[in-house]
Amino acid sequence: MASSSAASNLLLGQPIAEKLTKSNHALWKAQVRAAVRGARLQGYLTDASQPPAAELVTKGADDKEIRVPNPALEDWEATDQQVLSYLLNSLSKDILSQVATCATAAEAWKIIEEMFASQTRARTVNTRIALATTQKGSSSVAEYFGKMKALGDEMKAAGRPLEDEELIEYIITGLGEDFNPLVTSLCTRVESITLGEFYSQLLSFETRMDLVYGGNQGGSANAASRGRGRGKPRPWPVSWRLHAARRPRKQWNSRRLWWSWKPWRTPRAWWCLQLQPQLQQ
Repeated sequence: MASSSAASNLLLGQPIAEKLTKSNHALWKAQVRAAVRGARLQGYLTDASQPPAAELVTKGADDKEIRVPNPALEDWEATDQQVLSYLLNSLSKDILSQVATCATAAEAWKIIEEMFASQTRARTVNTRIALATTQKGSSSVAEYFGKMKALGDEMKAAGRPLEDEELIEYIITGLGEDFNPLVTSLCTRVESITLGEFYSQLLSFETRMDLVYGGNQGGSANAASRGRGRGKPRPWPVSWRLHAARRPRKQWNSRRLWWSWKPWRTPRAWWCLQLQPQLQQ
């Protein structure tokens, strides 16, 4: 039991940086579990370390049984109470009131786990929804990857870790059309890919796009849209009057071309629309 006493003293020298509240259970649990495991006292939390018998039976000189207190029980209780004290000191006042009557560290640990079980489940569902709906948009690869990696870390902290392949699938889902060539090459790949290698390929692809399109966001998509629309007239608005109302009064009040042509959908009106920006310069 001397080793248990030394381990408990080591545990008391590692205070928790952040006390348990209603919103940081995963962070608190990681800190407590690491400290208790480092002191080799995790059995007092999981109830794997059972208390020894309260009495020892010995035989006297006349072969009569003599019951004496077991000193090992006192050492076990001392270590258990030190682990319990470590837990209680790491709780906020709201949580402390729920476990203040617990007699052992295992009992307090079980109540805390049951209190946050439903919250952990809801957090897992919300994190999965965020993983499925997060889009890269105009953010950089580093920002988007960091956001998705943080969501993956939240799943791991909640006890539902994601495999690299699963997290990569979530990341691919949120990429835009610009990354279709990279996504196609990854989908046709037979061997598995690690998360670090996938991040490296994303950065390389983004760098190539910046070099080709001059750093414009969505360069390839914009180029594709320009190519598809080349040689085709823009669709006429429903009403030239509505189109004119959207322009600043200073621009169209001096030139009444927006109001003068009737009917509004004639080729002549369309050409005036094309010449309008040049006439205003």
